[in-house]
Amino acid sequence: MQLTTYTVNENGLQEIKAFLGENHKLGEAHFNHSMLRAWANESEFQLGQGNPATIEIKAYDSVHGHTQEYTISDAGLDSYTEEIDD
Repeated sequence: MQLTTYTVNENGLQEIKAFLGENHKLGEAHFNHSMLRAWANESEFQLGQGNPATIEIKAYDSVHGHTQEYTISDAGLDSYTEEIDD
């Protein structure tokens, strides 16, 4: 059996940063690297659950006044596959 694990790479972190800059009330400058990693961890969790690599800004934090969702592109993800013994 094979297990594929996905992680957000530097391209993905830049995608997250740009998304937050355009859509979050606090703006791009507010989010440091460790904060971006926390958002990336959420998308990695989503992938682990079989969902797309998405992050979400709640309506009250969005400049648009409604929930904003973003899916990280394939270029923003690294993957590795390992063999798992049953």
